[in-house]
Amino acid sequence: MQHLVFVYGTLKLGGWNHRWLNGAPCLGEARTLEQYSLYAEQYPFLVRGEPRYQVVGELYAIDSSTLAHLDELEGHPHDYVREEIAVIAPGGGSVMAWAYFHATPRGVLLASGVYHC
Repeated sequence: MQHLVFVYGTLKLGGWNHRWLNGAPCLGEARTLEQYSLYAEQYPFLVRGEPRYQVVGELYAIDSSTLAHLDELEGHPHDYVREEIAVIAPGGGSVMAWAYFHATPRGVLLASGVYHC
């Protein structure tokens, strides 16, 4: 089964956790339909509180095994929580994709919805 996942931090191309995507195809740059906040310490934290901006990331098509590995990496559901959200896909149009949220912000609020690896 194929799943869409929206990544916004260390899983992006060039990020140190990108290998966890197991060579899944990148469908391109995407952004959240709704506004959220993005904080960063050593890595980013996507949170729902005090929505500030659309978050920019990448969209990947992954299989169920890779999704299970990402859950392990992100500590789902005890650290980050995987939720399905609407994202604006490459080329326009809205799709539903998995994203990993953190319950509480950590670090510094980023000025924009872009985390640079």
